[in-house]
Amino acid sequence: MILDLGDALRASSLRLARIGRVQSVIEESPGTRDILARYIAGDTTQSALGAARDLMETGRAVTVSYLGPDADSRASSDATVEEYRRLVAEAVSRGLVGDHCLELSVRPAAFGRLDQATGRSLALAQLQRVCRTAHNAGLDVTLDMEGFETVEPTLRLLEELRQDFPRVGVALQAALLRTEQDCRELAAEGVRVRLVKGAHKLDERGSFDAVEDVDRSYVRCLRILMEGVGYPMVATHDPRMTSIAAALARSCGKGPEDFEYQMYLGIRPLEQTAIADRGDRMRVYVAYGPAWYSYLVRRVAERPTNVTFFVRSLLSRR
Repeated sequence: MILDLGDALRASSLRLARIGRVQSVIEESPGTRDILARYIAGDTTQSALGAARDLMETGRAVTVSYLGPDADSRASSDATVEEYRRLVAEAVSRGLVGDHCLELSVRPAAFGRLDQATGRSLALAQLQRVCRTAHNAGLDVTLDMEGFETVEPTLRLLEELRQDFPRVGVALQAALLRTEQDCRELAAEGVRVRLVKGAHKLDERGSFDAVEDVDRSYVRCLRILMEGVGYPMVATHDPRMTSIAAALARSCGKGPEDFEYQMYLGIRPLEQTAIADRGDRMRVYVAYGPAWYSYLVRRVAERPTNVTFFVRSLLSRR
């Protein structure tokens, strides 16, 4: 297989991002803040909800995610819980809740170590606190999915959380070989599923190698979700996939209230408003907080033009 330029740039940027010295240069670069302002809604609850309000005024819904550290202690886990509780309280006070226009996205690893039994128990207890706070305010919660090793523990957390909070959703990555079967099971159970492609190679044994294979997997998974009884969340910036999603929704008899599109803050904003203007639900993923580095690198790596801009901004420092 011949790797195209976009694949090569994505792979290179992700490899470079793992080097500590590169991270320091990026964090200190004057160009970083320009990119940061496009993709990340600042460091505070107020900045995140300000961005959410602006998006809602253009007819777009929002999911807000706090970029905090992984939970390396009970104290850091508690701090993340408190941040989400502040976020919900502030959203209520600003009148931003109602009609599912605002929801929360949460990283399970920020609440407990998923590779340890005690960590998983802590994550479950802490996520229950966040879900209860969100539920009482009329907000939904979706579990983010990260590396291959987090898939199984995250799905177990989903199963337990849905016993008390049935509207809790989860992200699934079409890049994984297992995702079609996961979609079948969750679609039959009526789960809210955010379907993403996956920004990087997740596991050599359990992932598709070629971009084309990931795309085909995305379509197969999307068909399963549209034919199911759950709520598909079509998280993609690929215009081919949004067109396929619209066609599948029509053929499966799903109206605008039965599924939604999702995109990241700062990516294809005109297409976002076009989707919202035609009457479909368009939700924007708004991230904020201090642990922004890995998130930013993944967003940059998803588009080769972002890599070019980023490299140019770094070179301008010399």
